[in-house]
Amino acid sequence: MRKLTQGLAMAAAVGFAGAAQAAYIGTVANTAPAEAPSAIPSNNDYANGNGLGTDFIPTQYYDTTDSVLLSHSLESVSTDPFKLTFTYLGKEAGYTGSFLYEGSEVFNTGTSGLGDTFSAIYTSGLGKLDFGFSSLAWGNPVGSVSNQGTGNQANGYNFSIFEAGEDWFILSLDDNNQVDDNHDDMLVMVKASQVPEPGTLALLGLGLAGIAVRMKGRKKA
Repeated sequence: MRKLTQGLAMAAAVGFAGAAQAAYIGTVANTAPAEAPSAIPSNNDYANGNGLGTDFIPTQYYDTTDSVLLSHSLESVSTDPFKLTFTYLGKEAGYTGSFLYEGSEVFNTGTSGLGDTFSAIYTSGLGKLDFGFSSLAWGNPVGSVSNQGTGNQANGYNFSIFEAGEDWFILSLDDNNQVDDNHDDMLVMVKASQVPEPGTLALLGLGLAGIAVRMKGRKKA
């Protein structure tokens, strides 16, 4: 039994060698000097908890004691492929907002369900990620913003970035509706994670198969 345990450990070690987690995405300033972190408004219904479980998912990742970045973008800091996962956290808005990835709509405040997710494999190397927001009011465009632009502000239509952890951020849109200025009009969470290498998985499979053959041979003996 001890040798079997050692064999499994060796197979796992072979399979996941070099698979240590590393940073894939980070923030980059769109201004010089970089804009300092901003306080989260007290009337942000996600941060103050008023909209949790109704307008937003029940889980609260930031509150009014935290700070966010404006005039920043998210960028890839890795030349290796990685997985991006976007999660729709909710909205408190009169306009209809859309979140787009590489030009295609991923989430819509009128049709998406709280907690809906979308994943894609990123292979474009270093540089700003290709996503953005846009909004409609009674069918008419009222604003849009791209993460790849020179800034994330377009006549008051912009998003803030909250860093929840390594490779883990929350984007909070302000759609410039003039009713409030609190960046809770559409929230999207972004996470980056490692893509398992086919060769690594194959090695792990061979290691486990070898152990199974050895155990079968022992039983016959």
